[in-house]
Amino acid sequence: MSNGKETLIRQQFEELVQFFPGLKLCQDIPGFWVIRGTLSFSATFQDVTMSDAFSILILLPNDYPESPPVVQETGGRIPANFHQYGDRNLCLGAPVEVNRRFKADPRLISFVGTLVVEYLYGYAHFEKTGTLPFGELSHGCQGIREYYQEAFSTDDVRIALALLKVLSDGAYRGHHACPCNSGKILRKCHGPVLLELLKYQPKESFLLEATNILYSLNDNELEDFNWNLLPKQLKRELDAMARERAKREKCT
Repeated sequence: MSNGKETLIRQQFEELVQFFPGLKLCQDIPGFWVIRGTLSFSATFQDVTMSDAFSILILLPNDYPESPPVVQETGGRIPANFHQYGDRNLCLGAPVEVNRRFKADPRLISFVGTLVVEYLYGYAHFEKTGTLPFGELSHGCQGIREYYQEAFSTDDVRIALALLKVLSDGAYRGHHACPCNSGKILRKCHGPVLLELLKYQPKESFLLEATNILYSLNDNELEDFNWNLLPKQLKRELDAMARERAKREKCT
C-alpha cells in the first residue's frame, strides 16, 4: 500500500474512532488493513431508539477507497440466515446500491455510521420485536432481482434482464430502442437510469447480478424464456455447459 493510502486510512480511522471508540485499526499482514472491536451505537428510526453493541470486523479492500469495505459480525450473535452472504459478510444492501452510497461519501465514518449502523439497528430491532424496521428485504438472488425491478420501475423480470444486458455487454447506445419495448429510444427512456448505474461498478459486476437474477426465476418463468435476454458472456457460458452435458449424455 502506498504511503498516501496508509495516511488516508489512518486519518479516516481517527475520525471514525471519535464516534466509535471501541474499534481498533490493525494491519494483520503488510498492506492488509482491518478494523475490529466493539461497535456501540444508539440510533432512532420512526421514534424507536435502539442502543446496542456488536463485535465486528471491517475489512478494507486493496483498492480502498475505490471499493467499499466489507463487514462481518464476529460475536456469533447474528445467525447466518439473517442477510449474510455465504462467506459471512453482512449483506448491507444490493451491491450497486452499497457502491452508490459509498462513492457519494467514501469515508469510514459515513460507511459505518450509515450502512453498518442501519444493518445492526435492523437486527437489534428484529431481535427485540420480531419485526424489521425498514420492511422485509429478500435474501440473495431474489433480493438482487427486486432491487433492479424497482430501479427500472418494472414488475417484469424480463425487462430487468434486458436492461442489465445493456450494462453487462457494455452496449449502451442512446439512439437504440429501449429494451423495455416502450417504443422510445434509450436516452429518452431507461437511459438515464442505466448511465447512473454505470457510475458505480464495472460491467463484470452487472454480469454477476444478471446471473443472480437468472437463478431467481421459477419454473413458470423459465418456460418459453427468451435466452437472448441474457448478457452475451452468460449465454456463451450456458451454451458451453449445455454442449458439454449433451456430450456426456451421448457417451453414456
